[in-house]
Amino acid sequence: MSTTKLGSLYSIVRTYALKGMLLEYPIYEDLSNSRNLGEMVDKLRPTIYGNVFGEPPKPLTSENLEKIFLTSLIDTEYSLIKYIPRAVFLEKYFLRHIFRNLKIILKARALGTPYEEVSPKINLRAEEHLKMRDLVVKALVEKELEATVETLRNTLMYRDLLNALEIYQKEKDPLIFETSLDRSFYEQLFYAIKKMRRDERKPLESLLAYEIDGYILTAALRSKLWNLTPAEARKFMLSSGVRINGRMIERMVQAANIEEVLRELEDTYYEDLLKIIDLSQPLRTVISIESWFKEESIKKAKKTFLQDIFKLAIIYSFIKLKEVEVKNLSAIAFGIEYGLTSSEILENVKRII
Repeated sequence: MSTTKLGSLYSIVRTYALKGMLLEYPIYEDLSNSRNLGEMVDKLRPTIYGNVFGEPPKPLTSENLEKIFLTSLIDTEYSLIKYIPRAVFLEKYFLRHIFRNLKIILKARALGTPYEEVSPKINLRAEEHLKMRDLVVKALVEKELEATVETLRNTLMYRDLLNALEIYQKEKDPLIFETSLDRSFYEQLFYAIKKMRRDERKPLESLLAYEIDGYILTAALRSKLWNLTPAEARKFMLSSGVRINGRMIERMVQAANIEEVLRELEDTYYEDLLKIIDLSQPLRTVISIESWFKEESIKKAKKTFLQDIFKLAIIYSFIKLKEVEVKNLSAIAFGIEYGLTSSEILENVKRII
């Protein structure tokens, strides 16, 4: 990200301005009543999204609109972090867009999905910013799973993917690759945040706890669903989380079942999670826990603008809220395209402000 560095204050002040442009809930309600996608696009033109629409995409589909919304997020995020000197943490966080593409590709290779079906789902805008397009394209065009993994040999995620490939041969669950990529991503992010100044690190750690600790807990639970040995499960773990320490992680790895993993939450910051679990439905329990961490992350991000003024945590929090906006718009576009009612569409729309 070599460009003129104007300083973090420039990006933080701009973030406050952009936060004021996030769409309010009545706009989502109006969009959900659109008769078709063309009308939805017209309604978005007076908003900040008017800048990203030239001619409507052809064909005008929810998938193509989702690409436009995601590209807008990527461009906005990159424009905020490229001017900040030593923005290592935010630069690492930006890599999640590339990890997302690799998750799609590896899942497709595992399921045997042809290139023609996978390619439209890939948005290479982040790769273009970082000049990493060739790396992802090479992975995309490979036809075999092993060959796809091999294209990533010179990356930090390669070791994790080799472990995932070995376990996948036994379990045949494509989610193993997603979990492996998440481990690699959060490990890089964790090391990046530990190198920050304390005054910047502490607010970010309280925000990232919901992502990093959420990953650790759900990975431990999934390892039990996959019947992994402790040695295999340990390959998906981080050395430590934010509020989950190394000793807790090791006990989760050694746990005999899901119930024993969840018992580690007793008398901790996350003990409220024990109220929403149903041990008779372990898969639903994991999904519910993932949703809880995501919801709490968004709640915390909203509060940051009042609590951590002029810290880099402001930029991270805005990015989280902007991501929700993109998901909201994508859900609305999908609902309109497939004939859902306004009330059905709004069930999948979350309030941001």
